[in-house]
Amino acid sequence: MHLRGLAVLAVCLFLMTACYGDEQNLTETGRGIPLVGVDFPSSTTAGATETLTVAISNPGPGDMRSVVVAFALVGPTGGAAEVPTPLIGIGRGKTNPAIAAVRPEPDAISPDAVLFVFGSLPEGGNLAVEFDVVVPSAIGVAANSVTVYDGDEPERAGGIRLQTTVQ
Repeated sequence: MHLRGLAVLAVCLFLMTACYGDEQNLTETGRGIPLVGVDFPSSTTAGATETLTVAISNPGPGDMRSVVVAFALVGPTGGAAEVPTPLIGIGRGKTNPAIAAVRPEPDAISPDAVLFVFGSLPEGGNLAVEFDVVVPSAIGVAANSVTVYDGDEPERAGGIRLQTTVQ
């Protein structure tokens, strides 16, 4: 795990504790919602390849039997009128032109290459997943949502917005 990923995870955990105190977000079955953080440049150059680090923490209670990282389209924020360009669009044949590499190697990839499945994550465990992202050529805001969930309990999900300005 890179030092930058650990730093992102530490900041996310601190912020979640500061916002929620000792109270955990739990599913109806009493399982903990994963904490998710992202590290990606706030601005970048069209066509560049940048590393996205998705930092995941399982606060428990309960182990996550498999970790799924999913990318989805998002709408505008902050009163903006335009829908952002997808940073990670839909792929085909388990490949995505926006993703040059993934570390660690996923156990499975969806046919449209927007869902990536990794191994288990024990209660209290952390995982950093790196995606080498090819930035779109469209100038302006590019964004996606990043959702992380337990593959056996999809309602056990946490997410965050991923956004950059392409120059």
